[in-house]
Amino acid sequence: MAGRPRTISEERIMVALAATVGRVGPSRLTLADVAREAGVSTGVLVGRYGSKRDLLLGFVRWGLSEQAFARPMRAAFETAADPVEGLIRAVVRSAGPGTEPGEFANHLAFLHLELADEEFRALLGEHDAAVRAELAGYLRAAVTAGRLVPGADVEALASAVDSIRNGTQITWAMTRSQPLGDAIRRDLTTLLAPYRSTEEDR
Repeated sequence: MAGRPRTISEERIMVALAATVGRVGPSRLTLADVAREAGVSTGVLVGRYGSKRDLLLGFVRWGLSEQAFARPMRAAFETAADPVEGLIRAVVRSAGPGTEPGEFANHLAFLHLELADEEFRALLGEHDAAVRAELAGYLRAAVTAGRLVPGADVEALASAVDSIRNGTQITWAMTRSQPLGDAIRRDLTTLLAPYRSTEEDR
């Protein structure tokens, strides 16, 4: 006998989970907190995920999905006629809006939990590889379009762009001297400037 269809989308639950982690942190988070944020019963979460740990693992796996990270990045990339500008927009989109200090600290606490647990850490590694592959695709498009110099090491640049995507967020959390999106744009513009092609290169 087929199971009942899932009327509550996974995205709805995961968005609620992200908001709850930001509000209370991963240690204090309970299934009841997430259920309340999602507007569902705790039993729905227990039936679907079983435990808090499995719900958190589900959140990290969901982050690997095209819907969660690739589709929004591609949508931002495609808004720009220049693929280098598209890359910058995609990275800014992936970082999301700036958050309050307490919320950012709670998300960092979740990252610490992930890094300390081998199963979570392995999923983070998969996510990082997927993000870098996505970034490399944008960089190849920029080389093909003549916006980056021919022969640019796309894989190395993708790694550097991803490092800025992560590192600038940490620095921004400490200084908050400008909006997060502006800080990422500044650092990516500095990184890519030596690789931008000139009319002679084209």
